[in-house]
Amino acid sequence: MKKKYIFVSLTILGIFLFIASAQPQDSLQKFSLKLSGGYGNSTGGDMDDFINDLNSEITDLASVLILSQTGELKRANWGFDMEAEIVFHLSDNFGVGLGVGRMRRTENSMSELSLLAPLMRVSISWNPEYTVIPISLTGYYTLPLANRINVFFKAGIGYYAAKVKFLLRQEFESFFDQTGWELSDGEATDSNIGFHGGLGFEFDVTESFALVAEGSGRYVRFNDWDVENVSTGSFERRQIERGTFWAAEEFNGLTGKYYLGLELSEQKPNLPGTRNVRKAEIGFSGFSFRIGVKIRFGKS
Repeated sequence: MKKKYIFVSLTILGIFLFIASAQPQDSLQKFSLKLSGGYGNSTGGDMDDFINDLNSEITDLASVLILSQTGELKRANWGFDMEAEIVFHLSDNFGVGLGVGRMRRTENSMSELSLLAPLMRVSISWNPEYTVIPISLTGYYTLPLANRINVFFKAGIGYYAAKVKFLLRQEFESFFDQTGWELSDGEATDSNIGFHGGLGFEFDVTESFALVAEGSGRYVRFNDWDVENVSTGSFERRQIERGTFWAAEEFNGLTGKYYLGLELSEQKPNLPGTRNVRKAEIGFSGFSFRIGVKIRFGKS
């Protein structure tokens, strides 16, 4: 995957340099540095569906077994975005930018089932952390809107490198001093091409310095994960599993329903009580709002 990352990065950089070198020398002296940060949303694809179904399964079990339920497992959809971008201004209206960014999503949550709390307690805690590094090539079209204010539209393509870290811990306690726990501690990586677009506004403070506010959307999904998971527990030895994520609907005999689960395997799993098995698709499509600064260099 590292070779793929380097190849795509150099391809995007090569396109950028080709476009820039094709312009007159005066145009090469017109460039700016844009730094921005803000908050954004991402869809989780099968990861979100897995958490939704796990919550449903816990609720259904509480109903069937007449247990009390507290808490809910949460999806990691919101977090901070940042980007640094160099923009070459090919004319007063058109520009092309090469940028690198970072998106991070994290969440800590727990759900618990209990029977007369001192007698029995079963808890599940979920702690995911998503990090995405996009390298983007973006075209800009800018128009004056008012005195010192410009509006710009942008669209482009990017190479996205994603990493998912996750902790899934289950604990059991009872009045008779019986306790147990299981922990899955894993990391998954993948990369893919995505697309983005948006619009924003610039407020010129001086000839060479502007404030920027922008909103943008992106489309990117991943379905070929390299996963390593370490499983430990009070009744089992440490195990290391490697493979990719598979999504499968799994049957629960107590509730009589199917729920989406995530399996880790090198080959397509064929487990009893499962159906509709496929490679899991985790998405980071969404939108973000950022504010920042733009510093212009060269001749105006």
